[in-house]
Amino acid sequence: MSILCIGQAVYDITFPIDKPIVENQKYRIPERIECMGGPAANAAYLCALWGSKTSLISRIGNDLFGKKILEQLENTGVDTTSLKVDDQLATSISSIIVNQENGHRTILNTPLPLENYEPDWSVHSPDVILMDGYEKACALQAFQKYPKAITLMDAGTFKPELLDIIEAVDYLVCSKDFAYQYSGITIDMSHKETWRDTFSKLEKINPNTIVITLGSDGSIYKKEDTIYHIPAFHADTMDTTGAGDIFHGAFAYCLENHFSLKDTVRIASLTASISVETLGGQLSIPSLESVRNRRDELGLEMDI
Repeated sequence: MSILCIGQAVYDITFPIDKPIVENQKYRIPERIECMGGPAANAAYLCALWGSKTSLISRIGNDLFGKKILEQLENTGVDTTSLKVDDQLATSISSIIVNQENGHRTILNTPLPLENYEPDWSVHSPDVILMDGYEKACALQAFQKYPKAITLMDAGTFKPELLDIIEAVDYLVCSKDFAYQYSGITIDMSHKETWRDTFSKLEKINPNTIVITLGSDGSIYKKEDTIYHIPAFHADTMDTTGAGDIFHGAFAYCLENHFSLKDTVRIASLTASISVETLGGQLSIPSLESVRNRRDELGLEMDI
């Protein structure tokens, strides 16, 4: 059993501040936090940390930040055979400003230019494939290479150019922003008709399983004709960076281990709630043991 993650690997530099940014001001930050980031890379890190055989298809530059990403992935056991190290590229970097009053973050990212490249497909035999929309050509090839694999998309924002992936995945796990951008409907937790209307719209682009993450309102998903709500777990929020990546990584792990959809969403939500209590994306990824401990502290009944 194994998990393949396809998409973005980034180096994050986080600057925590104690109030919102105002233009034309200078801010002195006594501490910065550096670590690997990116949706696919963070998800791969979590899956490997939790004991799954995990590999990553992505691109980085042959520079200081790229070497740090590579080291952090390999140290946790991610197979980086298909991680392309390109001498002609500068590694993607994100500067992240975290408002410590509420944990909200603003991300400034320099993405890599688009490129089609051919990884060594022979080294992979995944049961689950997680895609974040980056490295699109590789993601589309993966459907053909591994037709029996369960596929999952981390969909943060709606991009029409990714419709061929969105339409094909078994699990579309999207944010409320994605849901609004496509459907034009604002999900109102007190008006369930907005839930149903949103799913009706989204089902036009994905006929399979759809999960919508709602931040502090938890998550909703539809099974057969019933929509279920999983409330968010309480957290002392410090930094929400990477929480979505971590949710999706835990989701992929649960798919690999054949958990029920209800427990999959609950475990992913619990894991993400733990992560927001620590500064830094990859640095906030909790161990499987810490998730089990939190489950026991809360008296939750779910196997993991």
